[in-house]
Amino acid sequence: MRPSRTILWAVLALGLFCPAEWLAAQAAERPLRVVTVGGQAEVYKAGTSTGKPARLREELEPADAVRTIAGRLTLRTGSGQAVRLGPSSRLTLLEAPAAQPTRVRLDGGTLWAAVLPGSPPAEHLEVLADAVTLSVRGSGAGITLTPDRSVRVRVYHGAVECSGPAGERRWTRVLAAEQELLIPAGAAPGNPRKLTRDKLDAAWVKWNEDQDLSGGYGGKRPER
Repeated sequence: MRPSRTILWAVLALGLFCPAEWLAAQAAERPLRVVTVGGQAEVYKAGTSTGKPARLREELEPADAVRTIAGRLTLRTGSGQAVRLGPSSRLTLLEAPAAQPTRVRLDGGTLWAAVLPGSPPAEHLEVLADAVTLSVRGSGAGITLTPDRSVRVRVYHGAVECSGPAGERRWTRVLAAEQELLIPAGAAPGNPRKLTRDKLDAAWVKWNEDQDLSGGYGGKRPER
């Protein structure tokens, strides 16, 4: 007795679309979701020049962008990593191959990247800021792209690897907790130095450190 055509199609479907592959495809499709909005923020869908107000639980596709005007916005990946945008900042979600870190481009302003300790490499965050690539792992790190296109990286806990071109050679610097690095536009940076806490950013840093502690991303509890 021959199996029916329906059964054959079902067997083929099971072979072609296993649950693991389906889940990987879904994770690559929608890696970022808006989880908090404080103040005015907009989402720009790919290929559009007009933004719409950001909504909670809104999902970003590759080439979509978000912009804060006078407020903060938090995005979260499917694995729980967080990207928080400070005021007057813009970020674009980039295409990333399967089993690779979520990739975003900081187009201007400031973001805070928080990665859960012990996360596998595929769940880390990769931030592009001008010509600099920053790999964030198990960290709480502040990244700023200034108007003159220099990049400032401050690591509050965890580690961040920074790399970029300098003429025909590439450079790499690895920052540990309580270190910072200033990367001039189009040039190689010096060595990492001890983190300095800017009073102008104190409220932003404290808010992020509180978010990291309560969300399980790590960091030090304030001394009493």
